[in-house]
Amino acid sequence: MNWTYGHSKSMLLITLIIGVVLYFGSCTNDDQLIEAPMVNGRDLVSVKVTTPPVIDGTIDEMWENSPELQFETVVPDPGGDIFRGYIGNTIPSVILRSAYDDENIYFLAEWWDPTQSLKREPWYFDLNSKRWKIESGAPLFATPPTTPPTTPRAAFYEDKIAMLWNIDNSVSGWDAGTCYKSCHANMGANDGYGRHHTNNPGERIDMWHWKSVRGGLNTYQFDDQYQDNSFPNGRKSDSGAAGYTNNTQKLVITGSVPAITVNVPKYFIPNRTDYNWIMGTEITDGTARLITTVDSNGVLTYDGGIIDPTADTDFRRDGATVGAKAIPYIYMSPFDGSRGDITCKGIYTGTGWVLEYKRALSTGDTESMDVDFSSLDDQSFGFAIFENAQIAHSIKTNLVLKFNK
Repeated sequence: MNWTYGHSKSMLLITLIIGVVLYFGSCTNDDQLIEAPMVNGRDLVSVKVTTPPVIDGTIDEMWENSPELQFETVVPDPGGDIFRGYIGNTIPSVILRSAYDDENIYFLAEWWDPTQSLKREPWYFDLNSKRWKIESGAPLFATPPTTPPTTPRAAFYEDKIAMLWNIDNSVSGWDAGTCYKSCHANMGANDGYGRHHTNNPGERIDMWHWKSVRGGLNTYQFDDQYQDNSFPNGRKSDSGAAGYTNNTQKLVITGSVPAITVNVPKYFIPNRTDYNWIMGTEITDGTARLITTVDSNGVLTYDGGIIDPTADTDFRRDGATVGAKAIPYIYMSPFDGSRGDITCKGIYTGTGWVLEYKRALSTGDTESMDVDFSSLDDQSFGFAIFENAQIAHSIKTNLVLKFNK
């Protein structure tokens, strides 16, 4: 991939200032961030093709005819320390390309990422407390706090991207603000400090969310979602099966009086190492085993044997990471319905991601959950990258998809 890094510190400072501190006067909420429209470097041209790309994560020759849109993304500061540990982080090279035919629209995204992040909150055994715990999805900071903040333990999460689109041109001022039209900052703790929701009834945003662990690399799907004006959190899922389930359960420690209930994994796969999810089919076919009891030492019983983490160190932390037998926190089945209508294939190259994906130009949506491209009209959009992050994302707003008709 032809990564580009030629951006000066002054340009980065300008981008940060524009992206974080400007406000849009006509919004109904005064807590909203807005980035000024960019004049150049914002058009993604989708080229008509007769032979579509194979969605396999490799760059077909046909992509050579699709112009590249190149940009960088930067993590802003929405306040409330909700992006703490990520603010100012930059993805210096993002390349987007697009194509379409009579039925579908196709995208090719390439972005720089020095680390493949797939260990999303795995289970490990803590020998000191004799309890099963999960790694934090957010960085753990030194206590007492240091200046600048130091992180004695990095986040354990997954790589993700997102694209936001205006459904039925319903969002007022969308072309001028794109994803900042639903970004609300300076909210209180009870409201989650920062949330996404639209400003008026009837306004809806289509949110395409690629989650590497939760669908992206196993069922080969985006998690198709949307946003409305529900306060404080307007993020909703399209209709259809959820796809992923937390691999957790509560069990009473055997023989404890009074009864002590603890959290433990629900399923695991015997003798498997370095795995980051369990497939639903592996549960139904017996590959994954149900954990049924836990004793006071943290020893787990399952159909066919026991897990003794007091003896097997591979279930514990291993320095900055976790042992080879750490148990995934997710088990997966395919998304269906409207929630599963974006298919994809992603490949990690060692220095970044290559991701191909497609969706029907029109999904036949009747519930205002999906953007409709069938008119081939221009569509303004925002793009975000979550580099090993739950919610902290680097962004590029005010991009425009244009169809070469």
